[in-house]
Amino acid sequence: MILRVGGFFAFSGTVYIATLTKWLNLCEREILSRQEYLGHTVLRKTIGTNFKTDERRFATDEERLVFEDTHEPIVDSELWERAHRSLKHATRRMKEGTHQEKCLLPGLVYCADCGSKMSYQTNYYKSGEPYHSFRCSSYGNRTVNCTIHHISDKVLYQLVLRSIQRLSSRIIADERGFAEELKSKWEAQANGKPQKQKDELQIINRRLNELDRLIGSLYENFISGMLPEKQYKSLMKKYSAEQDNLESQVSEIQEKLEQTKASSAHIVRFIKLIKKYKQPAELTKEMACELIDKIVVHEAVGKKPNRQQQVDIYYNFIGQFDLPLSEKEIAEARRKAEQEAAEKAKRKKNRQRESNVAHRVKAKAERWAANDGHKYPKRICEQCGKEFYPNNTRQRFCNTDCTKAHQQAEKEKKRFAEKGEHTFRQKVCKICGKPFWPSNGQEVLCSEECKTINRNQRQLAYYHRKQSGHKAGEAI
Repeated sequence: MILRVGGFFAFSGTVYIATLTKWLNLCEREILSRQEYLGHTVLRKTIGTNFKTDERRFATDEERLVFEDTHEPIVDSELWERAHRSLKHATRRMKEGTHQEKCLLPGLVYCADCGSKMSYQTNYYKSGEPYHSFRCSSYGNRTVNCTIHHISDKVLYQLVLRSIQRLSSRIIADERGFAEELKSKWEAQANGKPQKQKDELQIINRRLNELDRLIGSLYENFISGMLPEKQYKSLMKKYSAEQDNLESQVSEIQEKLEQTKASSAHIVRFIKLIKKYKQPAELTKEMACELIDKIVVHEAVGKKPNRQQQVDIYYNFIGQFDLPLSEKEIAEARRKAEQEAAEKAKRKKNRQRESNVAHRVKAKAERWAANDGHKYPKRICEQCGKEFYPNNTRQRFCNTDCTKAHQQAEKEKKRFAEKGEHTFRQKVCKICGKPFWPSNGQEVLCSEECKTINRNQRQLAYYHRKQSGHKAGEAI
């Protein structure tokens, strides 16, 4: 297949298609940079630098002459601004299938300290599962002495989505009240600007007027011949450089002072824009690029679970705007935080339980493998001296016969330890209470004296029983 582009022919191979695509992208950027499509006339686009060689350079935006609304526009200003916002946040093209394609905030996240864009990176948990986050690109490249400013993409997406949802709900509920609140906030910020900037602007304006007077007198002295050409050029160069520097400072200060200037048109445009997304359920890349100008991430303070991090969201047309939280939202956030903490504790407990079970299973498998398929390691029988595998940790003998033999031996050992050389165990005399070694199993008295005393006691007891029997018979 052959393509014809601008009078040229080319084959539709991979190289030619890539070249054509690049050329079309350059044409689109060139078209989007021309203000004539908005109905304006732009003059003085180039400036001559040397009349002898016709050398020229491109003029800056301040040097160009722009006459607005001179003819019918081709595109409206809203489409123009939306296209330029997309070009402002354009990022380098990512290879298909990489994690960069999942980023929903391309080129919108900035570091609060150094001002550089934050890079979108991928890390991995111990399980191998990937997770994405943002970090300061200057910190990663070591170009500026900055900190990491790390924030998870899920956390940032939830913050942005929640902010858009709250703004959308507020505008739908009370559009006029939102506009009045935004105007009053802008006016308060404008009135609260530091007086130092206004004083600095007055000083710069006085110096600019003085430079205009000095340049005029310098030119008159040069024309009249009072000043040599060499000195004239040197002083003129010096004054011009100072004048350009002061003019750039004036533009920066005025831009800062006018950032908070209330504009009804901007409010109406933002309300019209956010009404397209009524209570969005999820954040999309198109929504983020259309509503958000930039997101500024500050360095986190503290550590988990008390880690805190400030995130400033700047919207198109209205800048930074934070709705105060209502009591209901605070209570809901507290309830959700408590619920998440409880779920986190439960997950941690379950993980610990699973870890303990896995550890026990692993230890059991290792123990059985080390003991040739038995639960406990091999032991030596204390009775017969043979090796055996026990059934519990307290088993000392290989079988019941060895157990009974050991018990019988222990009984005999204990008995012989008590008797010594005697045949019978030691007893206590029933009369005197002294211990003695009996000569037979029925002997309970230690000596003849105790036997005599025992016999007398028994005879006396018999006599008293007999006497009490006779008295009882007579009484009857």
